Amino acid sequence: MSGVYTRREAIAAGLLGVAVAGIVWGPVILRPFGSAPAIDLRTLHLQEDRPAVQAHPSSSARVAKAKPTSRVDINHADAATLQTLPGIGPTLAQRIITYRKDHGRFTDADGLMEVEGIGPGRFEKLEPWIEAR
Repeated sequence: MSGVYTRREAIAAGLLGVAVAGIVWGPVILRPFGSAPAIDLRTLHLQEDRPAVQAHPSSSARVAKAKPTSRVDINHADAATLQTLPGIGPTLAQRIITYRKDHGRFTDADGLMEVEGIGPGRFEKLEPWIEAR
């Protein structure tokens, strides 16, 4: 008879199935219930209760940005001098220098708004500190 197991084969197959199931599911079934970390609901806080998380871990070690002591000529300033302006970091300073090299000198301070990343809001903060000579 084809497809029929003897009693001995059926018992061996059953034991093999139990052994495989024990190997696969044993760690899950036998895991102690108390091993999960307990959560203390008294220590949970709403988002507005938590202090603000800083975006960059190194931002707490930043040195205060030097402010310009006089107006900065945007046609002659180097990257370090441009970075003293409010809202201008290394990237924008480099963009200003690149724009100046590609398009020539700025005819007036308003020309700075042609640089990518400098819009009306940022220009308003910069205007008291810049000039184009």
